[in-house]
Amino acid sequence: MRASGSVRLLVVGLAWIGATLFGLAVAATTTIGPVVLNVTRSHGVHMGDLVAFSVAYVVALIVTLVAFSV
Repeated sequence: MRASGSVRLLVVGLAWIGATLFGLAVAATTTIGPVVLNVTRSHGVHMGDLVAFSVAYVVALIVTLVAFSV
């Protein structure tokens, strides 16, 4: 039994929101790897932040593809 379109859309939306929140949580609480972009004198984007966002967004993409596969 397939889920309705609105349920699939909700699942996909939650996956992308969760991925973003996960990436932001990692970025706010860790300093893994070298700084690849200085935002201010005391804040920057670390390599670990980029890895965390990449992994989270790949998972969200897989959820999206599975939810809308025909």
